[in-house]
Amino acid sequence: MDYKSEYEKKLISPEEAARLVKDGMHIEIGGSANTALIIDKYLAKRKDELNHIEIGTFIDLAPYEFLKADPEQETFKWESCFLYEPVRKYSKEIGPCVHRPGVLSDAGMIAKELGKTIGKEDYLDIAFLVTTPMDKHGYFNFGVTCTFLKSIAEAAETVVLVVKEDMPWINGGYDECIHISEVDYIVEDREFPTPFLPFLPPPTKEDEMIAENIIEAGLIENGSTLQVGIGGLPNTVIKMLKEAGFKDLGIHTEMIGDGLMELIEEGIVTNSQKKLDKGKSVFSFALGTRKLYDFLDRNPKVATYPVEYTNHPFVIAQQPKMFTLNQIAQIDLMGQVNSEQIGLPSPTGKIYQVSGTGGQLDFVLGSFYSFDRKGKAVLATYSTYNGTSRIIPALPSGAAITVPRSIVQYVATEWGIAYLRGLPIYKRATALIQIAHPDHRDWLEEEARKLGILPPKYSIPLGKADGVIYRRD
Repeated sequence: MDYKSEYEKKLISPEEAARLVKDGMHIEIGGSANTALIIDKYLAKRKDELNHIEIGTFIDLAPYEFLKADPEQETFKWESCFLYEPVRKYSKEIGPCVHRPGVLSDAGMIAKELGKTIGKEDYLDIAFLVTTPMDKHGYFNFGVTCTFLKSIAEAAETVVLVVKEDMPWINGGYDECIHISEVDYIVEDREFPTPFLPFLPPPTKEDEMIAENIIEAGLIENGSTLQVGIGGLPNTVIKMLKEAGFKDLGIHTEMIGDGLMELIEEGIVTNSQKKLDKGKSVFSFALGTRKLYDFLDRNPKVATYPVEYTNHPFVIAQQPKMFTLNQIAQIDLMGQVNSEQIGLPSPTGKIYQVSGTGGQLDFVLGSFYSFDRKGKAVLATYSTYNGTSRIIPALPSGAAITVPRSIVQYVATEWGIAYLRGLPIYKRATALIQIAHPDHRDWLEEEARKLGILPPKYSIPLGKADGVIYRRD
């Protein structure tokens, strides 16, 4: 078949693509490094001629033009699965109404099933999806963001591809590609390069202390399968893995960054112990430097999958010695974890949605139910923020519970690591107080007694309490 002629027939300009949007439509413009920013640009210019346009996004890496044009959401009704730094000023002012809660493993199913469930078959009108250029077989690749883009395409009435010349082609397990026969229109984006990080931020002293605690506590072993994110803490853990001489590690993660790339390049990651995807580093999206994207391009050592696979707790549970590391915003003395939403009082008097559940709960569950009983889910936090404790007596009103206390395993701060699984409330509180910042321990103990979290005549041990597996003072 002559795919080139079909391509030419479907090719339209970005302005024409933005004009496909009509009053009352629900559209998706992608997320992370695969956000259709060129559509955002031209759609924002139509603010005064449109009415009630619902726009879905996730992992927001840019301060969208449609938000700048319509901060009060008179025309554009914004919905984000996972907010990121560039858009947080809008959620701070608007409130949590802009968030679409859910676990990442379920995002594809929601895209495909929500319309049928709520009795609105045409729920998703247009999907604008960023891809690589077409290959000789008529396929486009979703590149650095597989996630649930194919599911969005399958759910949409109209599919518009936004082609970027600099998007790497990444080998995958399934749903990493879309065929031209499944596409209604094509736009060539020559204006916005694929977003990447110009550099990796240096670790803080707290990052280094937490990473040291994790290594010293022996939570990672030879043959462990890793899920870590991006930032100072995971990068520091990765650096220490290299220095300590670990071997035969595996990767099964939702996101891959430069640190994990270095472990693959240096032969520390071999994926030889994995039972699923043996020999392959598996992920669902990538975010990092341009070097990372070039490394992933058609690399047979990696495989990208949709989140319904990478983040499914049943799949995660089958990985050997699964180690997961995620950062949290708050934990209370009963073990309830908030990673995404600042409750009341917040700076504006409204609940402040900072991010989303993402894949944190998926990986905690997968490690919790690990088949080999060696899964370890670490939830890490700096002990303080702006002088206040991140370990608190009880979560405030309006705070989200991202991970329920019933499945929390390991909690890490600069001051130590606590293991909460199976402990009663008073022992959980005692362990968390011992890994809190020393300046806040007396206050936490006093508040815990007021709330009945500690028994009236109970004394906190001077030595390591039950559940404290590593401690420094």
